[in-house]
Amino acid sequence: MKKGISIIAIALGVLVSFNGYAQKIGHINADELLFAMPETKRAQDSIKMVSEEMQRTIEELQKEYKTLVDIFITNENVWTSLTKDIKEKEIQDKQKRIQEFGQSAQTQLQQMEVSLLEPVIAKATKAVQDVAREGKFTYIIDSSQSKAVLLFVENGEDIMDKVKTKLGIPLTTKTAP
Repeated sequence: MKKGISIIAIALGVLVSFNGYAQKIGHINADELLFAMPETKRAQDSIKMVSEEMQRTIEELQKEYKTLVDIFITNENVWTSLTKDIKEKEIQDKQKRIQEFGQSAQTQLQQMEVSLLEPVIAKATKAVQDVAREGKFTYIIDSSQSKAVLLFVENGEDIMDKVKTKLGIPLTTKTAP
């Protein structure tokens, strides 16, 4: 009898200790969350506006380049070799400027995207962390398809609605990753 009670006591102790270490796991589609945030739309609009302006500049430079080439082709038979050399150099310089501008524009757009989206990502991360702490979650896993982190969910809790509420995003907002 004493041996049976000891075994039951040990079993209860093990169960209690396992329950004390139970881990609560949640998941969220971070891409969907970021897409739902109005700050993301504003950042994308700003980036698009600057990108379109840069595209117009590139098109203007290409138009100038084409004009220089057309003039060269039209007049190369009447120009002296010195004039041809100068005009070829102008064409090469214009082509180089177009390439440099394109590379610089790409770099500037990437830097702009980082600077505009970093605060949005930080805000979303803080909201996820706050919800995780409030809900006493041990882990929050990103279930975004672009991350391919979460392959199976069973008994995990989707915290999207709680995070949207924390950020003041209406729960009826349709989002797409």
